[in-house]
Amino acid sequence: MSFHYVPGQFRTPQIPNFVLPDGMWCGEGSDAGYYAFDAGSNWGGRIITKELCYSLVVGGSVLKPSFSSINGYIHWSGGVWYTQTWGWVYMTGMFPGYEPLEDYDPQEQKYTGDAFYTLSIPSGNGRTSRMTPHGSIREGEVKEVSAKWTRWTATGFFEFGEYEPQDDATGTRWLGLPRFRGGGEYFTRSLEKTNGHFTYGRIRYASGKWVIGEPGSDAGWHEGAEPKRDGSVTFRFTKPEGSEATGTDITVSLYDHVKGDESGKAYLGEVAIWR
Repeated sequence: MSFHYVPGQFRTPQIPNFVLPDGMWCGEGSDAGYYAFDAGSNWGGRIITKELCYSLVVGGSVLKPSFSSINGYIHWSGGVWYTQTWGWVYMTGMFPGYEPLEDYDPQEQKYTGDAFYTLSIPSGNGRTSRMTPHGSIREGEVKEVSAKWTRWTATGFFEFGEYEPQDDATGTRWLGLPRFRGGGEYFTRSLEKTNGHFTYGRIRYASGKWVIGEPGSDAGWHEGAEPKRDGSVTFRFTKPEGSEATGTDITVSLYDHVKGDESGKAYLGEVAIWR
């Protein structure tokens, strides 16, 4: 699991109550398709997610965001967009951007026109807003809209480390490179694999074994297993026959997660429109 920080200059239609950061961590390998950034206090601060914006929930239906510009704003597939007349509306069966109509018939003493709701966009996790009926359903039932964002939030105060699931996310995710400690020394995992294996500082895979030091050295070396987040690994001091070198075993366990100091290429692009 790895993330690369990629600077950017995102220019999207306006998103109510949220602004995408100019740069974010982008997943690689098994983390490909995930993004990590600070989503603000409304969403629990730092998050990992596959979606760059929250969804809306109406009557059990989940409406996904679309970055097509409708009057300067994004809209949500399934019926929520911004209008010049009513502000935010929820309406099914019409194309995004349609301006719904409402009339009053004084003879019948009732409202006519399109069936739609006006609403305000919820400001964050767990928030709801009222949806007021208009037009031919003006006397109908008031509904609610809520916001949700499948995401993982940082468990502590630090950017790097464990992230726990929120909403319908499952499992645990991590941001940053795992750093292990043993024998008074730190061992940080590499971002990329070399010949099919990560390195961990002085810990590397060589000659079919995980080692610290140089196998066969008269001064001795250590042999163990690849470090894991769960549990610890003991590297046994080993020396060639006849060597008088002395040493002690090294037990390695997870200490924390860090940013790391490796860099790589980032490909930046530009699109003309968001449609």
